[in-house]
Amino acid sequence: MRGRTCSRSLVGFLPLAFAVLGCAHGSEPLDLTSPNPASDQRKIANYYSREAEFFRLKADELSQRIVVYEGLFGPDSEWVKGARLLEQFYKDSAEEQDRRASSHLGLAGQERSAPPARSVSP
Repeated sequence: MRGRTCSRSLVGFLPLAFAVLGCAHGSEPLDLTSPNPASDQRKIANYYSREAEFFRLKADELSQRIVVYEGLFGPDSEWVKGARLLEQFYKDSAEEQDRRASSHLGLAGQERSAPPARSVSP
């Protein structure tokens, strides 16, 4: 009986929680293309830094897949070639996001240190 009472309470609570969350006003979205110093350049730079890290993680994941694909299909297979192209795309995208972050930090009057060195997966 107690389990049913608990689940009924939860069912009644969920719509209320969604209604409250739906009515909550968040902050204005960032204009990521704005070079205006009045906008929060540090937040924009942090966004791009997180995106760069995401792309580096995706590139690392593809690097590991390449090793598996080489073992399964051979080093000259289409799977390996496609994974290498995608890995390079993610690496290039990470560099671009780092450049954007540096640009916005420059607008904020801060210098950005180089991104952390990544270890190369075998």
